[in-house]
Amino acid sequence: MKSILPRSRTVLSFIVGWAILIFLFILTATQFNLAEIAALGLNIPFTDRLATTAGDLVAGVPLIAAIFGVGFLIAMPITSIIARWVKILPHATYALGGFASVAVTLFTLKTLVAITPIGAARDIDGFIALCLSGAVAGYVYSTLKARGQN
Repeated sequence: MKSILPRSRTVLSFIVGWAILIFLFILTATQFNLAEIAALGLNIPFTDRLATTAGDLVAGVPLIAAIFGVGFLIAMPITSIIARWVKILPHATYALGGFASVAVTLFTLKTLVAITPIGAARDIDGFIALCLSGAVAGYVYSTLKARGQN
């Protein structure tokens, strides 16, 4: 009888992918926000960029991890089904699943609170950059999961 619980390698792969998603998401959002401030004519030294990024990582991890972790948790099993069905380029399929998880989560947040709460996602460049953090996370998840199966 086949177990419905995921293997420990799959769980570990998910956790690593999720951590990468959160790190890249916060890093990207912070840098886009700082770029908007710099566009106003303010000089932001590199040390301030590092300090702001570190502060955002510490302060933002719990909330961002919870919100985008749910999206990633929903997307990866669905992507697994799609990858088994398509059977070509599974890593690209998981990357697209990660991309879609961030996009759907951002659209859901906008729908729930009537504005885009993540400032970086308010323009298309920032939106795509944030979604690419999900694509990297999906790719990492797929790669680590595949290593455990061989």
